[in-house]
Amino acid sequence: MKISKIKFSFFLVLFATTAIAQTPTTKDIGNEDITIVKEYQPVLNDAFKINIPLDGDTVTTPTVILKYNIDPRPMNSNYNLSPIKPVKIKDDNIKKLYRGFIKAGYGMENMPMLDVYFNSLRSKNFDLGFRYQHLSSTGKINDYGDPNNSSNTAMLEGTRYFQKLSIKGAIDYDRRVVHYYGYNPSNTDLYSKSETEHKMDVIGADIKFTNAPSESNWKLLGGLNFYAFKDNRNTKENNFGVKLAGGRALQDGFIYIDGDFDFMGVEQESLNYNRSYIHIRPTYTITKDLFSFQVGGNVTLEGNDGETDYHLHPIIKGSYEVIDNTITVYGEFSGDMERNDIRKFSKENPFWLGNISLINTNTKINIKAGTAIKINNQLMLNASGAFMSLKDMAFFINPPAIDFPTTYTVTYDDANLLQFKASADYKLNEKITAGANLEFNSYNTKNLEKALYIPTLVMGINGVYNISDKIYAKVDFMINTGATGIKYDDGINAEYFTLKNYFDANLTIDYRYTKLLSLFASLNNIGFSQYFHYYQYPSYRFNAMIGGTLSF
Repeated sequence: MKISKIKFSFFLVLFATTAIAQTPTTKDIGNEDITIVKEYQPVLNDAFKINIPLDGDTVTTPTVILKYNIDPRPMNSNYNLSPIKPVKIKDDNIKKLYRGFIKAGYGMENMPMLDVYFNSLRSKNFDLGFRYQHLSSTGKINDYGDPNNSSNTAMLEGTRYFQKLSIKGAIDYDRRVVHYYGYNPSNTDLYSKSETEHKMDVIGADIKFTNAPSESNWKLLGGLNFYAFKDNRNTKENNFGVKLAGGRALQDGFIYIDGDFDFMGVEQESLNYNRSYIHIRPTYTITKDLFSFQVGGNVTLEGNDGETDYHLHPIIKGSYEVIDNTITVYGEFSGDMERNDIRKFSKENPFWLGNISLINTNTKINIKAGTAIKINNQLMLNASGAFMSLKDMAFFINPPAIDFPTTYTVTYDDANLLQFKASADYKLNEKITAGANLEFNSYNTKNLEKALYIPTLVMGINGVYNISDKIYAKVDFMINTGATGIKYDDGINAEYFTLKNYFDANLTIDYRYTKLLSLFASLNNIGFSQYFHYYQYPSYRFNAMIGGTLSF
């Protein structure tokens, strides 16, 4: 510290000596103003650090003592906890079942109707049900014979469920009675009811076995069936059949094989024969994304009194969804055999009489294409066209009636069929639904001049209107045109003619008083048209029926 003071004194003496030495010794040079012009440049002078000596060689940092206190009192919170409800699967809304159902009514032309159904309730082990149906009429039709008719059907069926197997059995009985009323009573002697009566009885039974396989196993189905047909005109038909089928899912598709084996005996007034029919149908189906394709074949072996014939037809089907869940197009190229029997013909036309020769119909070619369009989950449209080449197609034909009412038998002919079908289903809401359908058939027969008793054009419209969930109104309209029949003006020579076209309209009102009880009223053939499905067999004109239903 002493050294600094000595240096300060030295600089002070030096400054004073310099000042004295600059004292002028020459003459005065005068005063002169000099102006210097230049940009202003601000300059910040250097700062001089003031050195303040510290008292000591060390620096002491003060110590800060921090204190922490914990308040044990709980904080007051106004939040209230709500209990969390456990997640559960919502139970399905299982509707209550009723054991029985009865529908009964009575209509014009002395027409009683009864439909009784009785079934067991839900069970994991078995299901058992019984049903009986009756409809009859004893009304009259002007200028024709007695048209009395009745239909009675009874069926008992049940299913037994096991862990990996289900067994289903059924017994059914059907009795139908008609009269040959195709004559004019004023032009001939009046026939008694027993002379014109045609009774047809069918009793049948079947049993089926079905397994419940895993995904990797075959699903199998097997069954036995039997029916016996008998009428009061010396005709009997007994059939025994075996059903075998199986399918399995593979990695890229599904394979399925089913087979039917039927053995039949036919007895008629002057014609008896035995028949056999074996039909095997293997198919393989591939479904990938929006495309589905099926390939297979129909193999048929038919025998008739020792004569055997074989038939092989292809099966090629495909479909493609052009727009997912909206537009689908499909096509088919196939062929098949259709078995004909007396039981089947009796359901189509009960006014047949005499011996019937049975020949199966061979669909040699079936080419079909169509589309299905779904719009806004409310409108569904379907349209398809087909061409078929048929061998031995069955037609009903009425031979000359000399001393008995008009009756029918069956004839066979080869035919080509051009067919077009279209349908539309519309659902506006839960209260209004409607539908329409159209079918056009154009036949080109080989021997017959025209296809007999098959309409060229059939159109139908239907609708349902739900009024306040209590009243349901249903309406149906149908147009049938272009059917061809045969008549005999001179009693011998056949003359083809077009049956009268007809329009039919039906209206049904259903009032549901409660869930268990309802009342209905039906008005049939509102147009009062008398139409013919077959020559000389007209329908009733206007008919009305009232009745009710009861569940218990």
